Amino acid sequence: MRTAFVRALMDLAERDHRINLVVGDLGFGLFEPFRERYPLQFVNAGVAEQNMTGLAVGLASTGRVVFT
Repeated sequence: MRTAFVRALMDLAERDHRINLVVGDLGFGLFEPFRERYPLQFVNAGVAEQNMTGLAVGLASTGRVVFT
């Protein structure tokens, strides 16, 4: 299921450069293919989930489509 999510997100990001992915430290290795292909659309917020959410809100307020 998680692999399917990453594939679908990469397909979306290919067509829409507003797509951004913000992750925490836990399990971020799953998203390495996304980070490698779309480095400007990827942020690892580290062990700071509350800050990750605030970061996502800030990005969304600038017109980006953010997944966390």
